[in-house]
Amino acid sequence: MYTVGQLSKLTGVSVRTLHYYEKLGLLEPDRDTGNQYRSYSENEILRLQKIAVLKQMHFKLSEIKVILDNGEVAHQDTAVWSRALTQQMVFVKQEQEKLRAVEHLLFSTLYAMRATEQVNIEEMLGFIRELEQPSQGPQLRQQAFTPEELEVLPINDVSNPLAMEWSDILRRVSGLLAEPPDSEASQQLAASIIEYADKMFGGDEQLIQKYWEYITPQEGQAARVYGMTTEVMQYMDTIIRIYLGEDHK
Repeated sequence: MYTVGQLSKLTGVSVRTLHYYEKLGLLEPDRDTGNQYRSYSENEILRLQKIAVLKQMHFKLSEIKVILDNGEVAHQDTAVWSRALTQQMVFVKQEQEKLRAVEHLLFSTLYAMRATEQVNIEEMLGFIRELEQPSQGPQLRQQAFTPEELEVLPINDVSNPLAMEWSDILRRVSGLLAEPPDSEASQQLAASIIEYADKMFGGDEQLIQKYWEYITPQEGQAARVYGMTTEVMQYMDTIIRIYLGEDHK
């Protein structure tokens, strides 16, 4: 058993905060019948540990109380502590996945702005819709690619500067769609695309082809990857074929 002062010193949680948690019903320390001093058991320490984790995950105190009240009472038993810590790890993982999804959406919006050099309200509306009603994009990618392949895909790591570099290439593509595919500008672009693909995929031509086929929209479908419409992909395919000497038209 620990006094409120001891618990505060050992955990770094102020006495005032511990009293507030008690007032809210988050903690229920024992009271000495004589002097009314508070004593905190292992059960209360486990609850305090849960509170600390859930606060870091930005749960409100009212929400934390509901979670704690629905949980099991702790005993001096490692199995109880193990279950509690395991449950918290599940919570943390779920929050991490949500934050990664938000990070990817933020990156995608910046990516689109950089590719078009303008703010697209439809993209912003899509951003909000994706937050409220997440698409099946991640699941589809996991079905199409192995975990090792997903690690190197440009859509996987939003912190990879090469992923943002592709938006610059897309901007160049949009400005050259009316150019003859064998023009000097188009062929310089083809060289840039090939160089980029080699850097991004580490020279793995099989993975490049697999990814290209994955992002190619089916007839009547919208682009699977921002900017990669049927028109854009046909143009890119043509200029690359000419660059590689596979198309002499």
